[in-house]
Amino acid sequence: MKRLIVTICGITMLMGMSSCSDNPMELGKKEVELETLNVNPKVQNLIQQARNGDTVAYKSLATCYRDGDGVGKSWLKALCMYACYCKKTGTGIDDISSFFEKSHPFGLITDILDSNSWDEETLRKIEQLKQLMPAEAKAIEAAKKAFSMEEATFALGVIREAEDEGSEIAIVLQALYYDNSTDKAGQEECLNRISQKYPFFNLLLGDVYADKYSGDEDFSNIQEAVKCYYKADACGMLTPRYANKLVRMYKQYEESGLLHYDEQEIERLREIANCKN
Repeated sequence: MKRLIVTICGITMLMGMSSCSDNPMELGKKEVELETLNVNPKVQNLIQQARNGDTVAYKSLATCYRDGDGVGKSWLKALCMYACYCKKTGTGIDDISSFFEKSHPFGLITDILDSNSWDEETLRKIEQLKQLMPAEAKAIEAAKKAFSMEEATFALGVIREAEDEGSEIAIVLQALYYDNSTDKAGQEECLNRISQKYPFFNLLLGDVYADKYSGDEDFSNIQEAVKCYYKADACGMLTPRYANKLVRMYKQYEESGLLHYDEQEIERLREIANCKN
């Protein structure tokens, strides 16, 4: 399987309202739905279907992002939604590249990232990508030349430049860099920033807050984690794993009176969590 596919699907399948109080937290469907009101009606309808566990809606949303139908074009968002569809249906993700037409640069990107050396063929493809997606080529070049964390830290500046120029590969590379770094403050800042445009990264940001709670037992971090998961949910990007995680969190903290829920919401989450593998 292509390295990029593994990377992104791994992220999606893992995969600012702070509060310092210990008051019980209650999140319901109405609060989340309000966040989708500015979305194109067709896309909003698909989001609501996905939020109710409709498997086909994941694929339909992926198609919308791929084609720019009602939303801005984004091959990264399309790929992540399609990966969610694969997870729900039990479909293998090996053929996920077939979701894109042969003429789409996605195939070129994965070929470059999958190569193990800077041979003549890889350099030719890099030059070809520069003509089609120069920002993506810039990020890939920087990443492929980084063979250690020290070099990766230097490359990070170039990758940030590529992000500013529109690279979506740069988004994934930064998330991966901080996932392998000890710079937790940098990771939180990075995920806070990129999740504004790519809501599924709220899942990883939620994990950052959940990990904080493991260290300091400050319940406001659990509250922040739950809010992050619901931000992804508001865009139809709550994966089965995280739907199940929310159910467990509600059950665990309901007993202590810190999180409240209703059975209808639990059933909705369970429907999302229900998948064939």
